[in-house]
Amino acid sequence: MYKLPAALALRKVNDDDQAFLDVLYASRREDLQQMPMDAAFIAQMIKMQQHVQMEGIRMNYPDAGHWLIEDAGQPVGRVIIDTGSNDVRLVDIAIIPAAQRRGIAKAILLAMQADAQSQGKGVSLAVEQTNFAARGLYLQSGFVVHSADALFEQMYWRGNATAESDTLIDILPASTLVSSITKQGQFDATA
Repeated sequence: MYKLPAALALRKVNDDDQAFLDVLYASRREDLQQMPMDAAFIAQMIKMQQHVQMEGIRMNYPDAGHWLIEDAGQPVGRVIIDTGSNDVRLVDIAIIPAAQRRGIAKAILLAMQADAQSQGKGVSLAVEQTNFAARGLYLQSGFVVHSADALFEQMYWRGNATAESDTLIDILPASTLVSSITKQGQFDATA
């Protein structure tokens, strides 16, 4: 499928992976874990949110591949990729905290880009504006912001070719973009 460094591998998610996927999702929801509520209630909320996320993905990307990311045979993350359109869509990628900052997500992303380029496709994704680590990785990997709303930026990568449509960076000069970033690091289009 994708050319990855020797220790990394992707394999289809199966029913036996659910316990790992539950732990992985919960690790991404510090916002809910910090609520001043009963631990059982918080666990139920996290499980409900996980279910809602997966139903939304299945509804919007019914043909997407769900892959477990393994490092030296151990599960370290999950990636969901939709290849059904003219471009490859990185629907979601998550790495467990203990394996973050080791280049795993970057290796997956670079492999996706190389595969997409070999097919004459681009890669698109959405990223939360407050996810600074992911945004930084995508920008360093050549993605450009195609559009933004209050929560998410839609980003696009097209290899050596430029995207056909304008991006916020093309439309607004750098000085305007910098002055439109709020103290929380979010883009404010009204500034």
